[in-house]
Amino acid sequence: MRPDSYLGPNPAARHGPDPDALPHTNGVGSSPYGVNDAYCGDIIDKTVPIPAPDPKQAGSGDWSKDVRHTEETVDLQANDLDDVPTDNGTSKKSGLLRKATRFCSEGHTAWDAFLSVASSAVGQVILTYPYQLAIMGIIPGIFIGIGVGLLNFYTLWLLILLYLHRKKQMVKAGEWYNDVDSNGYLRRRQTTQYHDIIHFSLGGFWALIGQLLTALHIIGVAISQVVASSSSQYTINPQYSKRDWTLILGAPVLIFGLLASFRSVRLLNILALVGTNYSCLYFFVYSVHRGGHKGVVTRPPKSIQDFFLGAAVVGSAGHAIYMEMMDAMRRSRHFTISAFAGWVWNILLLLPHSIAIVLAFPQEILTQANVYAVLPNSGWKSVSVYLMLFHNISAFTLHTNPLLYMWERLIRTHHRAWYIRIPSRLPVLAAIWVLALAIPFYGTINSLFDAFCNSLTAFFLPCLAFNWYYRTEQRRKECPVQPPWIFGRWGWKPLFAINLFLLLFFLGTSTGCGIYYSLKQLISNINQFHVFAACFQCKPKKG
Repeated sequence: MRPDSYLGPNPAARHGPDPDALPHTNGVGSSPYGVNDAYCGDIIDKTVPIPAPDPKQAGSGDWSKDVRHTEETVDLQANDLDDVPTDNGTSKKSGLLRKATRFCSEGHTAWDAFLSVASSAVGQVILTYPYQLAIMGIIPGIFIGIGVGLLNFYTLWLLILLYLHRKKQMVKAGEWYNDVDSNGYLRRRQTTQYHDIIHFSLGGFWALIGQLLTALHIIGVAISQVVASSSSQYTINPQYSKRDWTLILGAPVLIFGLLASFRSVRLLNILALVGTNYSCLYFFVYSVHRGGHKGVVTRPPKSIQDFFLGAAVVGSAGHAIYMEMMDAMRRSRHFTISAFAGWVWNILLLLPHSIAIVLAFPQEILTQANVYAVLPNSGWKSVSVYLMLFHNISAFTLHTNPLLYMWERLIRTHHRAWYIRIPSRLPVLAAIWVLALAIPFYGTINSLFDAFCNSLTAFFLPCLAFNWYYRTEQRRKECPVQPPWIFGRWGWKPLFAINLFLLLFFLGTSTGCGIYYSLKQLISNINQFHVFAACFQCKPKKG
């Protein structure tokens, strides 16, 4: 019989009779892993059996050790929170087809997390980054790109600590493991999302705010991917309008939103990174060969509006989807390294080619949000456009997955069979398609959604959640990762002070000014081009 501590305190009161006396189903009072069926408002289908590992076949031979829920486990550190292997999976099966499938789709390592971070953070951003850098100025752009990028990583680290603390509590209470993957690893069926961490640390009201902001941010990024694909294709084939290309390319792009999870996108991520690396190299080499113009480096922004429009994109982050990436890992504690490596990779991709483009096309780039519009047609450019289409598809898939998880929870299909769950996503994907047709203002929509959502999800909520949750000494002691040694005897106080400053600073600047100027630009675009515009920033046809 498994120890009662496996089910947390007072298991009988929470889960009914002794689970050993009941069959292994997911019925009321019989969850074999002690899952809290009502956690975060999710309703688990109680008629679907959960595959329970046989205690006699568990990896260590001792069920209580495998799930780390015994009474002897007084405290858990970060390295105690890895997913637990059993002997019930199919990982020992061989075969060329299975190995190929696993290589292409099983994304649960730190390497896969790096690929996901690197793919999600660039995509269509490399196409509009030169434009944003040009309107705000090269020197301010470099400062914000690197400086705010490091601050983004800092606030992501805060969320990682809260994620690990939440997982630690749920593991000790027996509320985490409720499923077994195909390779025999115990894991949690429900995907942890950004708003789950906010719910854990701040409560339901702030979790709802976080969920709405996350949804809006993801919708904005998804629209940008579709619009970027159509505008890029238009530059090499203007036979159809940008609106026509949105209709043509929308369907194949949206289909990839049906991929089940972040563990299904390894091959897509690899292809995407090939596309961005080739494209950035092509942009850089062509621009250097063309030559630069004097005085462009020190050119200031034309207006304060241009500065904030550019800063909203240059300083953006991907906090809205990082928790899902971390949750897909078997060793989630390694996500910190993956995220930092992904950020460094992206900075090395974005800044060199963007600076080179601005120097080579100082006036042309000020009026074109998509870099392809200023480059002459060639075979190199065509290859880049098609490769970037793959990357836009990858980034679309990575960003829409969290939004689709929210939708599945709302309509109660998140725990249903795949043939019910996957088709239920279609209304959301169709809505994104329509919005991409309605507001094809590439560049403006990037600035608007980043200004409205990024500063709140990347700075305001993480800093507020961290300071509030760790306000008591007991919680600070229970944190699976303690503050860096550089803080010395000051301990947690510097973290609280830094968080308070970041919270207030970005709330006033990025959120306040960024939203105002982005809305002003959006209204101007609508008045000039109207909704469902056939062509936005199209060059006049010759002849």
